[in-house]
Amino acid sequence: MPDKVENNKLLVFAKLPEPGKVKTRLAEDLGDVRAAEIYSYIARDIISRVSKSSTYETVIYYDPPDKKNDVAIWLKDCAQTDSEHLIPQEGSSLGERILGALESIFSSGTISAVIIGTDCTDVTAKMIEETFGELSEYDAVLGPAEDGGYYLLGLNCLIPELFQDIDWSTEIVLEQTLSCLNKLGLNYKLRETLRDIDNLNDLNSVSNDLELTKKN
Repeated sequence: MPDKVENNKLLVFAKLPEPGKVKTRLAEDLGDVRAAEIYSYIARDIISRVSKSSTYETVIYYDPPDKKNDVAIWLKDCAQTDSEHLIPQEGSSLGERILGALESIFSSGTISAVIIGTDCTDVTAKMIEETFGELSEYDAVLGPAEDGGYYLLGLNCLIPELFQDIDWSTEIVLEQTLSCLNKLGLNYKLRETLRDIDNLNDLNSVSNDLELTKKN
């Protein structure tokens, strides 16, 4: 693993917790306001935990792009919120937004990048550190989600094909991504399968009262 932290970047994709714009499936059971409150709790908890490592640098890619001040206030005590570490997402699809972020990161000299969202409460700094170590042996490292997507993706270079012709937010995202890696002849590692928190059943599997277990 590179000695300098700037050579390893963790990219966290997050949304400002605005009612009606986050956790819409959870909102079907709990309402827009409560779903936004839950998302805020989960996202801040994840960001706070993964940002504590000294072996990589954390960059938050936020949405909506015109709400930087609001995002900075929301995350002020759990992440660095200067312009270098708080960057707006750009693109009309998730694939375009991820691809744009990776293009920027790798063009700036980053050697390895790991991307996560803010839906999986089991992601830890230790897991991210392990992933960076695994990238010394693999072209890609993925964390499968139970819903058919992935909660983590680690890469050593830009692979645009991984973000093109993917049916985002469906149960075949991981399948399509692995198929692409295989077609390109790249080697990869799959980490443990974990659950994203998207609906009430997912939430109840973690905690019925939102006292989410803190992980180091």
